[in-house]
Amino acid sequence: MANTVNTLSGKELQSLHIVSPKEIAAFIPGVTAVNATSGSTPIFSIRGIGLDDYIGTNMGGIGIYIDGVFAPYPVLYNGQMFDVQTVSVEKGPQGFEYGRSTTGGSMNIESIKPTGHFGGYLNWGYSSYGTNTARGAINTPITDRIFNRFAFSYINGEGWQHDIHTGQRYGAQDILSLRNLTQFVIDDQSSLMLNIHYTRDKGTPVSPQDVDGDAVNGLPDRTIGVGQNAKYNAVNVGDNRASRNENGGGIGINYTRNFDFGTFTSATGIDFYRRDDYDNYDGESVNVGDYRWNDTTIAQSHDMHLNMNLAKRLNLTVGVYESWDKINGAYTSYRSFILDSPNASLTDHFVQQNLSTGLYINTVTHIIKGLDFIAAGRLSYDERGFDGGTLDNTGAVTGMAGSHLSYVNQNHEYERLTGRVGLRYTILPGTLVYGTISNGYKAGAYFAAPVTAPQALDYVHPENLIAYEIGAKTSLFNNKVQIEGSLFDYEYHNRQTLFVAEMPRDITSLSLGLIPRARTRGGELSSTLHDLLPNLDLRGSFAYLDAQTVSSVSSIGGLPLLGNVDSHSALPFAPRFSWSAVARYGIDVTPRYRVTLQASYTWKDNMLVALGDPNGKTNKISSMGLRMEVGPKTGKWTAAVYVDNMLNQHGNTYSFTGSDNSRVQYLQTPRWVGCDLRYNF
Repeated sequence: MANTVNTLSGKELQSLHIVSPKEIAAFIPGVTAVNATSGSTPIFSIRGIGLDDYIGTNMGGIGIYIDGVFAPYPVLYNGQMFDVQTVSVEKGPQGFEYGRSTTGGSMNIESIKPTGHFGGYLNWGYSSYGTNTARGAINTPITDRIFNRFAFSYINGEGWQHDIHTGQRYGAQDILSLRNLTQFVIDDQSSLMLNIHYTRDKGTPVSPQDVDGDAVNGLPDRTIGVGQNAKYNAVNVGDNRASRNENGGGIGINYTRNFDFGTFTSATGIDFYRRDDYDNYDGESVNVGDYRWNDTTIAQSHDMHLNMNLAKRLNLTVGVYESWDKINGAYTSYRSFILDSPNASLTDHFVQQNLSTGLYINTVTHIIKGLDFIAAGRLSYDERGFDGGTLDNTGAVTGMAGSHLSYVNQNHEYERLTGRVGLRYTILPGTLVYGTISNGYKAGAYFAAPVTAPQALDYVHPENLIAYEIGAKTSLFNNKVQIEGSLFDYEYHNRQTLFVAEMPRDITSLSLGLIPRARTRGGELSSTLHDLLPNLDLRGSFAYLDAQTVSSVSSIGGLPLLGNVDSHSALPFAPRFSWSAVARYGIDVTPRYRVTLQASYTWKDNMLVALGDPNGKTNKISSMGLRMEVGPKTGKWTAAVYVDNMLNQHGNTYSFTGSDNSRVQYLQTPRWVGCDLRYNF
């Protein structure tokens, strides 16, 4: 491929305790992911490209696919990282070979597929804060042409945070996930895969800390936070009903047909999800900006394409993509404290509908031995509709209960032609260099939070990107050494991002807006050494990002920013440096048994999380992990002990200015010690 692709195997995911897409970011260069609220709305970015929206109703600049089916919203991949075969991350604009048009890249999660052999495994683990983890799968051949695989995951834990007054635990886990895959082998050339899945999440949300009260305004007694010297696991939720109640699932159908000249692939899916969550979003025991997320989501998508090899000189892919999704929501912000009314709250009641279609073609032409010319194109069409607005529930702002503070009823249509050209040269088998120029497109968006200004709900126009990339890949010594590196230069037009703006009534609020021009330059390097030295595996990565605004921004929709964004300011979610390393070493302790030792370390530079916000900056985040496992060489069973975040770092992973101008922060999960037992049958 003529772009950067990083892959993690299912075994690596298990040994690194990766159970959600967000956690992949620590070990993939140039990828960041944080929880912007209590945990069900992760924000992803690749090379600084994503969508910095904490609401969860918008799709980022990254396409996430589970078993070939596009998952447009974060809730749709909650709990689905189990029984995984591989996770691969493709960098740069996508949508020329499958799926949806994206500016940043794609993440592909592939489950272990059913086979014609009976087998499976059971896995149980116990770790810090009373956390039990149970996972398993059973592979059953039903006939010689029908194979079934059922897998499950259940995580239950007490929570690592405690309330300083009530002692209540927060950050508790209670997630049940199920998946059943059935493969129908129709004939020697075609097969169909049926995917039925379900997730239920009733955990207790993580709560942030209010770090410095209202000292910004010289009113230290105005807020009730935990203070600057709070313990890492001390929070102040009080009587607020922080809770989570989510569930949903769906069906996917993948059909594959092989021909003499190529392969036809079709991936269809429909998912439903229901969410009713309460977040102590302000980090205080009084209602400054607590949220209730109450919504229902339906998402449907279909992609089909034909990949052909013609005359041994041309590889051609042609396809069509279509998706439709709808969110019916009521998002409430409880602001009784700052609006001086005991029951003050604002609710955005809305219906959002999105339609996307695309026609795409990708060609790879073999010019001379080792040299390929790449040309691709895509025509995308998107419709975005939003009908809703913010109600003043108690009349605290307008003096009239139930009156609208803001309202939008709009529908926007947009067409965009994107493409890619490039050259790829294979120097010798397993070693190649490439260069590409491509442009990416991401559809427009609406901001669905309850806000007091109509401008904050307005449509945000599509994002466009021109990407230049050169890179090299090599695989040496029978794949024992694999190295991949790239340099890139991205030029944005209308970059969508999150700003902190000043709303009426001296309330600050986040909202989406545009940076007319921005630019990101950087480089990445990743390598894997497998058994180059006997029994030793090494994996490492490094990334550098220089992401800056070109245009200055002082307001969005006429709303002044809390702090102006000057030209050459850093862009959000773009840490300048990041790196990771993993080492695994196997020791034969007897002729039958082996002990494996693993050490891992990840580090990311500090980064902005929103523009125009003096408090919107993270710490430098690092984490060290150790693991030791023992088992017979046959792999029949393994027993392991591990520690994550061994140095017990408590960095600020996400912070922002609250509605009352105080500083709110989320901290990284503390040291985590546990054991795993796995039995394969």
